[in-house]
Amino acid sequence: MKQFKIKQVFLVVLLSGLSVFAVQAQTQEEAQVPDTLVVSLSEALDIALSESPTIKVADKEIERVRYAKRETTSGFWPTVSLSGAYQRALKKQRMMFDIPGMPSNPDGIEVGQDNTFTGGLSASLPLIAPQLWSAVNLSEQQLELSIETSRASKIDLVNQVSKAYYGILMAQDSYNVIKRSYDNSVENAQIVKNKFEQGTVSEFEWIRADVQARSALTNVVSAESGVTLATLQLKMLMGINMYTEIKVVGKLSDFESTMYGDVMAIDTTTLQNNTDLKQFDLQTKQLEQSLKINKSSALPTLGLNFDYNIMSMVNDEQTFTEDHIWFGVSNLSVGLSIPLFQGGAKHQKNKQIKVQLDQMELNRLNLERGLQLQVINYMENIKKSLKKIESDKQAMNQAEKAMQISQKMYEVGMATYLDVSNSELAYINAGLSYNQSIYEYLSNKADLEKILGDSYNNN
Repeated sequence: MKQFKIKQVFLVVLLSGLSVFAVQAQTQEEAQVPDTLVVSLSEALDIALSESPTIKVADKEIERVRYAKRETTSGFWPTVSLSGAYQRALKKQRMMFDIPGMPSNPDGIEVGQDNTFTGGLSASLPLIAPQLWSAVNLSEQQLELSIETSRASKIDLVNQVSKAYYGILMAQDSYNVIKRSYDNSVENAQIVKNKFEQGTVSEFEWIRADVQARSALTNVVSAESGVTLATLQLKMLMGINMYTEIKVVGKLSDFESTMYGDVMAIDTTTLQNNTDLKQFDLQTKQLEQSLKINKSSALPTLGLNFDYNIMSMVNDEQTFTEDHIWFGVSNLSVGLSIPLFQGGAKHQKNKQIKVQLDQMELNRLNLERGLQLQVINYMENIKKSLKKIESDKQAMNQAEKAMQISQKMYEVGMATYLDVSNSELAYINAGLSYNQSIYEYLSNKADLEKILGDSYNNN
């Protein structure tokens, strides 16, 4: 009986412990669920620039190149090394003497010691090293290039995040247009149903209205999926948890009031901030520095060397005893190296680099013309988008009025349901076209700012 009570008590304690653990686990799980993050465009860009793995990789590359530069400049410091060696004489050398007037010595005399111990310290310091100086300048240019590459990554990320943000706004605004049309279809279907029940319309007209309302629901679901996919893309670019709920603020029409001012502020006459051209110029400087390095390798080099060695040569019976004698030797020297002839290899290398420089100049000219073409193209697209926005806005307003009028006319029997359907379709097309025009304007503007290199500087 007592054992049964003990088991009951143990079972109650165990169940209580499991309940507490489950509650704690649920609390921790709820605590890990992120709250909804409400972001504007500037906030989304700030988060992306601080959390995106792409930017972190670019920053790590700058850090790596800085260490590489320090590695190059370390060549100006002395090189110090320790050495040690032990040698055992397995068969000693013999010296033969054949001196007139002295006894013959056919077996010779064994010379040398059983053991040889050596230890030393050596140091070298470059005094005149033209090739090393040029290499340091090259490492500085590599650092500049890595910094510009990092800026290019940020410009590209700003472009992608901006377009993803605009994509969400377009998806949301398009959803609102389709949702409003769906609500109107449902309301119209209910009106037709009431008229059918009253006997004022045929069953065919009621069925057609019901089918149209149900078909409109499919468009609403597709629009919701578009919003979800656009939001996931933005979260990926921002570098945040994919399960974090985010909500973007604003709508496409918010940008309409500043469009003309923004376009007027864009300076398309210069490409001085274009990151592709800057990287190209830095690569050209690196090639020029490589030419200097190759030329400097033919110049004399001067170095200072110092070494100190301690040595001992003893037989086995004297090793590590009082009779074990050590002696030291040290030297200080200055070495001059003058390259004279290497088969003309350096001369041919210089010619190769000069040809590459000529190629770089031609490629840069071609790149600059291509960028200018893109700038002109984006500006033309922006101008066309501005005209389309104005026209589509008026068309949307007119389509909205027509839809409202057709609904009222149908209610009083002055229009057919086909007129109502046509007005709803016209409203959807006008609304989607209006949103698409604004998105095209914003997308072209973002691409133009990317080419001009201003998107990162302005955000």
